[in-house]
Amino acid sequence: MIPLGNILVVDDEPAFFEMYRDVLTAEGYRVEWSADRESALKKLLGSTWDVVVLDQRLRGEAGGDTGIDLIAEIIPTGAKVIVATAYADAKMIERAFRDGAYDYLEKLPTLPMLLRIKVRNALETVRERRLAALGKVEREKEIRELWAAAQTETNTHRKGRLLEDLLVLLFKTVEGFKHVETRRKSPDEEIDIFIRNESPDAFWIGERSPYIIVECKNWSTPVGPDQLVVFWNKIVNRGGRCRLGFFVATSGFTRGFQTQAATFRKDDHLVVPVDAKDIDELVNAADRSEVLKKLHERAVMAGNGH
Repeated sequence: MIPLGNILVVDDEPAFFEMYRDVLTAEGYRVEWSADRESALKKLLGSTWDVVVLDQRLRGEAGGDTGIDLIAEIIPTGAKVIVATAYADAKMIERAFRDGAYDYLEKLPTLPMLLRIKVRNALETVRERRLAALGKVEREKEIRELWAAAQTETNTHRKGRLLEDLLVLLFKTVEGFKHVETRRKSPDEEIDIFIRNESPDAFWIGERSPYIIVECKNWSTPVGPDQLVVFWNKIVNRGGRCRLGFFVATSGFTRGFQTQAATFRKDDHLVVPVDAKDIDELVNAADRSEVLKKLHERAVMAGNGH
């Protein structure tokens, strides 16, 4: 299975590592630490890393830039390098990118927020590259393994990440569902999965929904109507460019959710509930577009009082 996100932090200040660890583990990633060059090189050889967050100066302000010297040795491993620095200057940034760095971070008060965004972007690039290299058989194997892992994972954050990764792959197998992205976030809302609908299928064209959004809940209890209202508003607030959303809940939905969903079938907007049984059917389906159409029809019929 393609890793969810293995992050190596190379920084000689424990306080910064603790901040990185707290931010990134909350995103569902596995995070390890190296405090010096030698330890970092051993860990780079001993495991597969998706992103390395690398301190520019491993020996403090009085020392040399031994951190940035590591970039050239990290790049051959395939990991994306994000250089973190409290001493940013034009020459340093230019050198970092020349040596192959993916991005850089300044150690400012905005660091935690920018860290989440930049690591997520780097991981998307890594994942896209690895998925593009998969043949059809390998891709289907990855889908089955992700679903099996999502059902057995006990860490809540990683479980949620597994579910999102699985759904991204499932939707990408539908012809014309393009630019399937995870976690679009603004100050007011977060969208778990965002899909651009360019399907040639008359059914999906007829939806008149250029964009489709997906909400993922891996809760241990069924999802209630309050969450439906929040998701409904995300659909409606897309300026008429989104009329369809899939609400995925591995533990199902309360009766109140179903009742509320029926009252929301109006104005050509539709929420399609998807539970664990539906996901299992999608994972094992030969034609996932047809399964999604069936789930869509079920939601429409519920909306018409059937």
